Amino acid sequence: MIRQSIAKKYAKGLFAVGEKDGRYKGYLEELDAILGLLEKEQRLKKALLLPLLEIQKRKELLSDTMRLAGLSLPLSNILTMLLENNRMAYLPLIRDVYSDLVDDKEDRARGTVWSAYPLDQTLKNRIEDALKERFHKKEVILSTIEDRSLIGGIKVAVKGTIIDGSVKRQLETLKENILKE
Repeated sequence: MIRQSIAKKYAKGLFAVGEKDGRYKGYLEELDAILGLLEKEQRLKKALLLPLLEIQKRKELLSDTMRLAGLSLPLSNILTMLLENNRMAYLPLIRDVYSDLVDDKEDRARGTVWSAYPLDQTLKNRIEDALKERFHKKEVILSTIEDRSLIGGIKVAVKGTIIDGSVKRQLETLKENILKE
């Protein structure tokens, strides 16, 4: 919970700057790029995350990395603050919170749909349209997961709300009702 709170502060600070200068989408792309680089270059990630190197060497390494990646000044400043406060490990969480802020600004919601069998695009679009109306959003983006244990039907999670229309859940409900009697 504390990690989430700390990540929120950094993400909100960067987002406020992004709103002012109109580059909030660009900062999200830069966050994705730097996280992708750190995932690809594990030695660089370890050097920045672990306090094995003295802080000045890590700052130089980060500065060179930011310059080569062409990061903007606001994101560079956030990364420098994270490094100075030994909070570089928070970067993925900051990115997630920042992404949520961008989604809210764009009137968009993200979620997941589970189905026992692959969903065709037409059905997925119909589900997204229904969720747009339910959540009063301009756009709903769903990622799909195939889960054979559902037997049939679908289960959807969007913004903390779970809608379970799976056969598995219906059978569980039926079982609970029979056991009550």
